[in-house]
Amino acid sequence: MTKKGELHEFIADQRAKDKFAHLPLEGLRVIDMATVMAAPFAATLLGDYGADIIKVENPSNPDAIRGWGVIEEQGIAPFWSVVGRNKFPVTLNLKTPEGRRIFADLIQKTDVFIENMRPGAMEKLGIGKDELIEKNPGLVIATVSGYGQTGPFSKRPGFGTLAEGFSGFTYLNAQPDGPPTNAPMALADFITGAHLAFAIVICLRGQERGKKGGQVIDMSLYEPLFGMLGPDFLSWFLTGEAPGPKGNELSYVVPRNNYRTKDGKWVTLSGAAQRPFERLMECVGHPEMKEDPRFKTNTERIKDGNRKIINKVISEWIGSRSSEEVITTCERLGITVGPIANMKEIGENPHFLERGSVIEIEDPATGVLLKIPNVPFGLLSSPGRIRFPGLPLGSANHAIYGGLLGYSREEIEGLKTSGAI
Repeated sequence: MTKKGELHEFIADQRAKDKFAHLPLEGLRVIDMATVMAAPFAATLLGDYGADIIKVENPSNPDAIRGWGVIEEQGIAPFWSVVGRNKFPVTLNLKTPEGRRIFADLIQKTDVFIENMRPGAMEKLGIGKDELIEKNPGLVIATVSGYGQTGPFSKRPGFGTLAEGFSGFTYLNAQPDGPPTNAPMALADFITGAHLAFAIVICLRGQERGKKGGQVIDMSLYEPLFGMLGPDFLSWFLTGEAPGPKGNELSYVVPRNNYRTKDGKWVTLSGAAQRPFERLMECVGHPEMKEDPRFKTNTERIKDGNRKIINKVISEWIGSRSSEEVITTCERLGITVGPIANMKEIGENPHFLERGSVIEIEDPATGVLLKIPNVPFGLLSSPGRIRFPGLPLGSANHAIYGGLLGYSREEIEGLKTSGAI
């Protein structure tokens, strides 16, 4: 494990200006005072492209994801390692006068403040949005809450799982005769985080720290996901019938499904466009279906009886062949089929590795070598960069309070003793 002094030196070195050079968001400073996934993930994405992310946590009640799924043998928390990457963690107790003073000092040197407290919580602490923008007229305040800052449900606590249910996603994410199924990941959180990062960058277009461009972003957890289900909502409005779950299919195109191969593996197929559908019918040994009026157009194919016939002939062909044969044959014929991979298969896949979708990085706190997903999109002339995974609680206190705010070592130790940090 890295010694404390060495970790402090590592953090100070990472905050040096040359470490951010040539990244598009170099010079942008963000306070991430949010917890768990959605709002913090927005800060994560900004940090990937050079923003200076100061992660503020309560010293006695840190971000919960630090304790999610910890791999005890190596002392690594996968959620924190990934979502906490490129952030400089400091501790701060906003319930103390000294803590609020330090926070005010940070705000004046910041471009973006991200929080996900319940609506009204910041105001109760005496640091509401109006007060913050008064201190820093260029401050962009990005808020995330379960149901938004307005409306009859705004005071309700909200989490990603509840947002997925409220948005309409969970109802549709089911087999036709089965129960609604939750996503196996923090889906609403990550989608909201990506939307929030986009909203922040929009606000920054006319922003200048301490001078102009102050704005408040009101982001709920359910609306980004609901927006992606817009066609289903419009279908209900126009027909009066709420679209029901289709399992692995889609209500508006056929074929699109998952199929099991002869060797027990699974592949996923999408061939709704007319020419790929015709090639697929030839491939599975039913060229006559190309001219059959029941399958001649997608409008006819989506009807339940016709849908079942198409799935049956595809399932029979795929089920009689190995996954390798299915994929090779379909690729040769220009039919869009792909493997359904688990994490082990992804970790061994040459495409993931050669493209750089996965990177190796050392955890500076433990010395453990980690493999994690890389920045999710590339810019040709200024690609993002994961400089380090999530760091220990409060490990950047000296770098931020000393290096950025100019507090002496004695002041920092005194603040720690008093419980302010």
